[in-house]
Formats: sequence, structure tokens, C-alpha cells
Amino acid sequence: MKGQHIEAEIRELENRLDFLKKQLQETQEHCAHQFEGNNIMEKCIKCNKVNVLYY
Repeated sequence: MKGQHIEAEIRELENRLDFLKKQLQETQEHCAHQFEGNNIMEKCIKCNKVNVLYY
């Protein structure tokens, strides 16, 4: 019974995480980015989107 409760809670958290990921993606797609960074990466100070500039 405890295992079922844990599995249900995991599913709820996974659903919440999926929802938050989609919200973040939408926010980053519609952001008027202001990037700061260096020659390796830059990060938007508004939405935290990261662009890797050097691999």
C-alpha cells in the first residue's frame, strides 16, 4: 500500500514537472532576451535561457 502511494506521488510530480517545463519553454520563446555571458556561453537575465557558444 505504501508503494502505491509513492508511485502515485511520483506520477503527480512528473505531471507537474512536465507542466512547468512547457511553461518555461513558452516563456523563453516569447522573451525579449537580454543576454550576458562570455565567449563560451550566454544567459538571458530575464528568462534564464542559456546559449552555448563554444563546444
